[in-house]
Amino acid sequence: MQGTAGEGATWSSRAAFILAAIGSAVGLGNLWRFPYVAGENGGGAFVLFYVLCVILIGLPVLVAELFIGRRGGMSAVGSVVRIAKAEGRSGLWALQSWFGMIGAFIILTFYSVIAGWVLAYVVMMGADLVSAVAANGLEGLRAGAFAGQSKEQVGAKLVELLNDPTRMIIYHAIFMVITVFIVARGVQGGIEAAVTFLMPAFFVLLLILLGFSLIEGDRAQGIDFLLGVRLGDTALEDGAVRRGLLHGLKDGSVISAALGQAFFSIGLGSALMATYGAYMRADQDLPRSARLIAIADTGVGIVAGLAIFPIVFALGLNAGEGPTLMFVTLPLAFQGMPFGGVFGIMFFILAFFAAITSSIALLETSTKWVDEQTKTDQRLRSAIIIGAVVFAIGVLNALSQVPAVGPNGEDQANFWNTWQPLGGVPLFEGMVLLDFLSATTDIILPVAGFITAVFAGWVVSSSAAREAIGFKSEIWFKRWRFLIRWVCPLGIFIVIFYATVWTPFILPAISGSN
Repeated sequence: MQGTAGEGATWSSRAAFILAAIGSAVGLGNLWRFPYVAGENGGGAFVLFYVLCVILIGLPVLVAELFIGRRGGMSAVGSVVRIAKAEGRSGLWALQSWFGMIGAFIILTFYSVIAGWVLAYVVMMGADLVSAVAANGLEGLRAGAFAGQSKEQVGAKLVELLNDPTRMIIYHAIFMVITVFIVARGVQGGIEAAVTFLMPAFFVLLLILLGFSLIEGDRAQGIDFLLGVRLGDTALEDGAVRRGLLHGLKDGSVISAALGQAFFSIGLGSALMATYGAYMRADQDLPRSARLIAIADTGVGIVAGLAIFPIVFALGLNAGEGPTLMFVTLPLAFQGMPFGGVFGIMFFILAFFAAITSSIALLETSTKWVDEQTKTDQRLRSAIIIGAVVFAIGVLNALSQVPAVGPNGEDQANFWNTWQPLGGVPLFEGMVLLDFLSATTDIILPVAGFITAVFAGWVVSSSAAREAIGFKSEIWFKRWRFLIRWVCPLGIFIVIFYATVWTPFILPAISGSN
């Protein structure tokens, strides 16, 4: 049964699976979140810890999730139950996949809103480019984005969008309709067909943007900031990397941010990889596929940073701008560069492609489980129902982002942009709905990853894991087994404790007593 959602559906080829898995991992986490998190956490030191987290924790957990999906052959929840029973253990171990599936659902409710912002910028920049060409012919292609507008006008476009909830909701709806349409068509007819086109186009656009950035931007400062080295330096006399390492070790926030980014970016803990793993053929090389996914995802994040920071530095803008880096800083950067209108719209189309390939994986996680429960091949109905619920919650998320005070000082306060679900808890203080849900998933995903590591390392027998994964070398299996049993649980637990207990509760108490 190929191309359906049912048990037994498979990817048509290894390449199709790799493209789909990379597409699920490569998303706004790489183009939007990675650059601004790197910017907020010092650049090179963060990247170093991020790569270490991917190698020591991310990759072993990724292998575990893929083998759970392939060995179970069902939804993420169903696969864990099946494997647990085969090992003579309780089906309650499926708690990990419940966490992951719920986390994926929650992520999609706000991810689609942000993706709607991306779509809005595609339209805005596209309309601007068409106007420039209509007014000046081919010469209009050489102009920067939003030529003739002041920097204040360009920087205010995100605020204008946030002040227009109707427009936000429309773009959010368009994005969800596209996502539901692709997922409803099944594995081969929908997901595979979409990523087979979108991912090659994504990589071509990314490489073009990288070339543009390195030619037109301040590549020396951009590379120095992101990677902690300077072009032309034969030695790091200034000790930038050493100081970054010391800072990262003293300030656990950098390590915490690095692991959080690894989970968010690769999609670990969210049941995505277990779901996609269920469609893997038995003869596909699982360890090699996992390595390719991790390398591609990490590489895209770093290349995206190299495509963004040189442009930002060339115009003297702030690399540590935070979440508004993509929507405020970059449009300003494209405005000040030749062919900025062309490369600006190219960047946001790139971001849109990345968002779609991730959103279909997020929706697929719940859709496969619902189909499994109903025991009918009603994928269209399942995708529409789940998509509708996601859309409805997304509307509330969009309303929570409307500024309480309008552009002319008018009162725009409503329940959703003032309500703080757990505002009295230090961990969620000051967070409206979208921010609260985002912070919640930052906890859910590592917790799910922790349980996954314990399950794969301590519940699944060594013989069963060895057979399911198919390492070609016994030494590599032993290395994976050691990491998944000891390093991954311990590392994830420390970061969870730091983010949820130490930083919001213990550290303020210690500081206050001093």
